[in-house]
Amino acid sequence: MRFAFLTELYFPSVGGQEVFFQELGEAMVRRGHRVDVLCIGHEAGLAEVEVMNGVTVRRYPNSGRYKTPRIAALRRNWSDIIRYSGAVRRMAAQGDHDFYLLNQWPLRHVTALPNEVRAQSALHWCEIRDDRLLRTLQAQLPKRVGSNFAVSEAVAAEITEQSGCECGVLPSGIVAERYRSAPERDRSGVLYVGRLAPHKNLPLLVDAFALAVTRGIDGDLVIAGDGPSRAAVEEHVRNSPVATRVHVLGSVDEAQKIQLLSESAVLGMPSRREGFPRVIAEAMASGLPVVTADFAENGAKDVVKQYGAGVVCGQEPADFAEALLAAQAGWDSYSQAGLAGAADLDWSHIAEKLETHARRVLSTA
Repeated sequence: MRFAFLTELYFPSVGGQEVFFQELGEAMVRRGHRVDVLCIGHEAGLAEVEVMNGVTVRRYPNSGRYKTPRIAALRRNWSDIIRYSGAVRRMAAQGDHDFYLLNQWPLRHVTALPNEVRAQSALHWCEIRDDRLLRTLQAQLPKRVGSNFAVSEAVAAEITEQSGCECGVLPSGIVAERYRSAPERDRSGVLYVGRLAPHKNLPLLVDAFALAVTRGIDGDLVIAGDGPSRAAVEEHVRNSPVATRVHVLGSVDEAQKIQLLSESAVLGMPSRREGFPRVIAEAMASGLPVVTADFAENGAKDVVKQYGAGVVCGQEPADFAEALLAAQAGWDSYSQAGLAGAADLDWSHIAEKLETHARRVLSTA
């Protein structure tokens, strides 16, 4: 089959949805399908068309200014979104694809789909937002496509409740065999892996770890990642009473990340806002329990609850510290639950699910 993936951003942009569409696309190629990606060029110097691991990537518009609009408060260059939506419409009108999978973002492109291809389209929801405008769009956009998928059961339930449309689940996957699970006796400390950005809320984790140290938690806190908040995070660490036990590594490569996941005792996810963080699936495949907080827009809490792979706690440092200690106390059960759930998150299973759905749609078209 011929698939078109219509997504705001794609590699080398870094983020959860970029990883989702890249690795799902490559998994579909391995199953013998053709995958074309249409995305927005997010930085200068990117090729307008290139083939990456069998996936053809087309970037339009490709000004390189998408993430740096002249009015910084907008966060995105809206003229690029309008031009991108026009490109989506033109591509779909050509009729060269059997099925269209759209990322939730940048939203406006969903309305650009021609009526004649809507039955062959699915919209993938990565997160739920609570502000009034986005709640309206979450209620209306699912009606503009043939089917809807979400990154987790919790996000799917919200989309169904808000829109009245059925919503399946296509989670963020992994190649499970890449990861290693070590016994608890060979592990220690707390790990964070991800971008260093304001909504990732790293001060909560640093402060919680300091409290947990006073209660005897083993090992150090390792923060692996980079981003716009790195300087602020490093300053917060320097002012912590346990600064000598907190290490900010910066970016790590894939091999280093897999090693960290296999030797840490707990993964801390203090984010205020997440969809289905890829690192939770990676932690599950590594037998690593997860602690996260119950912020309203933090989809990580729903994933942890769904699989029983760790502890969901309150939003204060004392709550998070207690949860870190609880995750260590119940390590075996959380580790085993995560490993069991990870088997269902392998990309081969997720790609097969999308393929089966697309074939069913085409057979009834």
